[in-house]
Amino acid sequence: MKSNRGVTTTSLIIYVIAMTIVIGIIATINSFFYSNVMNLEDGSSNIAELTKFNMYFLEDTKKSNNDIVKLSNNSITFSSGNTFTFQDNAIYLNNIRICEDVQNLQFSVNENSDKNIINVLVTIGDNMEYTKTTKYVMKK
Repeated sequence: MKSNRGVTTTSLIIYVIAMTIVIGIIATINSFFYSNVMNLEDGSSNIAELTKFNMYFLEDTKKSNNDIVKLSNNSITFSSGNTFTFQDNAIYLNNIRICEDVQNLQFSVNENSDKNIINVLVTIGDNMEYTKTTKYVMKK
């Protein structure tokens, strides 16, 4: 009668094949992950620029007793003293550049009896690939 102890040639071959498959899968996933991590697109920086603008602009729109003093197509001034201006493909807050690679920025206001709605159209990216219109509500 044959003993069941020890490693047979068949079990050794199956073990080597299984480990080769596992290592191949891990290597494929690893190379796919790192090749995609290194391919950053401009879209991520475009969204970061829009997020920076939103952060500063929301601060002014949510302040209590803050009102619009002056409005033009590419500039808006609040009673807090902050002015957002679009020039030279950048957005400036009181002459300090807060966003770049901006192709277009337009402000418009819809007035209601109890609130102002500021519409902001932003186009970001060298090929104008990201355009978004955002509505900001200010209480009067």
